Amino acid sequence: MKKSLMIIGVVILIIVVIFIGAWIWVDGLKVDKAATKVKMDEIKEAYPDFNTAVDEFSNLRNQFYTYKEDLYLETLRDNSEEWNNFINTYMAGIQKVEDSARTLKENCDIEYGDVSVSTKCNTFKANYEAAMNYYISDAKLYNQMVDEYDKYNAENGNTFAKVNRAELSIYQDYIDYDKDGECFGKEEASLNE
Repeated sequence: MKKSLMIIGVVILIIVVIFIGAWIWVDGLKVDKAATKVKMDEIKEAYPDFNTAVDEFSNLRNQFYTYKEDLYLETLRDNSEEWNNFINTYMAGIQKVEDSARTLKENCDIEYGDVSVSTKCNTFKANYEAAMNYYISDAKLYNQMVDEYDKYNAENGNTFAKVNRAELSIYQDYIDYDKDGECFGKEEASLNE
């Protein structure tokens, strides 16, 4: 009889442990599901701001390439204030992209079951990488011209206005943010093009 009671006690204990384990597991699933929903909501909320910032940066970049057509040493000399203002605006544009990307960078590190959210994350990664790499290409190209201008200015006794360099404050070199093996947006442009 004692053996039977002991076996029944062990079986009941095993059932209780299994029940408690299942309850903790289900409760953990609920917590994870709620946390995932919060992340997805944050992504949905942050994406429009990021998209707007990328569009604004794209417009600035188009403006840069329009201006680049007439970018000569004399252009920098005669319009140094306008170029300094434009480069400051351009740097502010890429900083706005970076600022608006913070939430997406934090939350788009996993794959979501929601197609809308997954699409937003994939698009974010591609657009973020492209914007950063385009900016790095443009900054390097512009800074080459500023270096040439600085030499020109030095040859003329530094009598001309100073032209500011574009800063590489977010990334110093090209990035592969989506880890696909390519730096989308990387352009090695030279002044001779």
